[in-house]
Amino acid sequence: MTSSNKYVLSIILVSSLFAQKIELSSGFYHDKNQKDSIEVVSSLEKIDLQLTNGSKLRFFREDNEYKMQNLTNDGFTGLRLLNNNKFELYYDHSLPKSSFNSYELYKKPGVLNKVIAFLVTSALFISIFQFYLKLNKVWKRRTIAEVANSISIVAALLGFTVGFPFLLNSLFISGDYPAAGKSVLGLGMAVMMTLISMGYFVEENKGKNFFRLLFDALGAEKNESTDLLSAMLRPQGATKIIEILTQLAAIDEEVAQEEVDLINDFASKWRINIPEIKVGAPGKITNLVELKALVQSYLDEKPDVEVAQNLVDLINMMAEADDEVTDEEAMAVGEFTGMIGHYVSQEKGGSIDAFEVVIVPQNENQSNAVKELIPNIDSVKKQGGEIFIVGTFYSEDYAEAVCGKYISLGLFTNSIKVKI
Repeated sequence: MTSSNKYVLSIILVSSLFAQKIELSSGFYHDKNQKDSIEVVSSLEKIDLQLTNGSKLRFFREDNEYKMQNLTNDGFTGLRLLNNNKFELYYDHSLPKSSFNSYELYKKPGVLNKVIAFLVTSALFISIFQFYLKLNKVWKRRTIAEVANSISIVAALLGFTVGFPFLLNSLFISGDYPAAGKSVLGLGMAVMMTLISMGYFVEENKGKNFFRLLFDALGAEKNESTDLLSAMLRPQGATKIIEILTQLAAIDEEVAQEEVDLINDFASKWRINIPEIKVGAPGKITNLVELKALVQSYLDEKPDVEVAQNLVDLINMMAEADDEVTDEEAMAVGEFTGMIGHYVSQEKGGSIDAFEVVIVPQNENQSNAVKELIPNIDSVKKQGGEIFIVGTFYSEDYAEAVCGKYISLGLFTNSIKVKI
C-alpha cells in the first residue's frame, strides 16, 4: 500500500469516527464549582435532566444538539455535548448563543438505580395485569344491583380528579411515560367503576337517562355517607346500653325530663331509633332482676374494657340526671358498677369482692319450699347440712335487699363476702 493510499484511508477512518453520534453517559453531573448537581438519564434521541429542586427537563435531539422549547415560545434551551461525560447548557433567544454552564460526570448510576429502573418498567406491565384482575371480578357481576350499590360512586369519580393531573404531569412536564401509562389505567378503572356504581349495566335500569342514574347514585351515597363513621363512633352493644339507661330511668317510678334528654341525646348520637319516652310515671315499672339480667347479657357480648368502663359513667350520669338519687337508684348503680368492675377485672386477670346470698333451710319443709320458689337453684352440702346459693351480687346493699325478700318469707337467709 502506497503512502498516499494510507493517508486517504486515515482520513476516511477519522471522518467515520467524527460522524458517529456521541451519546452522553447517564449518571450524576456537577458544574465546575461542584456546587450544583444534576441527574442525567440519556439516550441517543433524548436526554432527561433532574435538578436538585426536583424539576425535570427533557431535551430532544435536533441535528447534533439537544433542544427544549421554552413555554413562552421565545426561544429554546439547548444542550450541547462536549464529549461522552461533559455537556453545556445555553439559552437561545437571540444570536450569539449565551452559555449557561458546563457539567461533568462525577458518578455513574449504581446497581440499585438500574434495578429500580427495571422494576419501574416491569411495574407498568404488572399494573396492566392487575387492572384486568380487578375489573374481571366486578365485570361479570356488573348486572347485579347489590354489586353496583356496594361501589362508591364518589370514590370512582375522585379517580378522575386524582388521575388526570398526574397524567398531564407525566406527559408534558416530567416525561415519565411509565407513570403516564399507569395513570391511563387508573382513569380506565375510574370510568368502569363509575358506570358500574351508577347501575348502568343493571337490567332494571335499562332505558334510564345517564344523568338520572348518576344523580340517583350520588343521592343514595349521600344518605349512606356517615354510616361508617357512625359505626366507628357507636360503641358495641349501643342498643342495649340505651335500653339499660331507659329502664334505669324508670326504676324510681318517675321519669324526669333530664333523663329523657340524656337518653335521646345518646340515641341521636349513635343513630338509634327509639320509641318516644314520656316524662312522668313510666308505662312499665323497672324490675331490678330483669335489669340486672339485661346488664349481664350486655357484658356477655364481651364489649371492649374501655367501653364497659364508660358504661359505669353513663349509669352514674343517668342516676344523677334529675339531681336526686333514690335508694333504688343507688342500689342499682352500686350493683351494676360492681358487675362491670368484675367484668373488667376478669378481662385484666384480677379479682374483686362480691356477696353471695345463701338460704339455710331449717327443716325439710323449708328445703322443699325453696326448691319450689326458685327452680334450678344450686344446693350445696356444707358442714352436714344443705344450703341454697341464690346468687352472687356485687353491691352489699343489693345483696341485703335480696336477703330481705327471702327473710320476709320466713327463710333464714344471709350474705357472705367472697372474692371472685
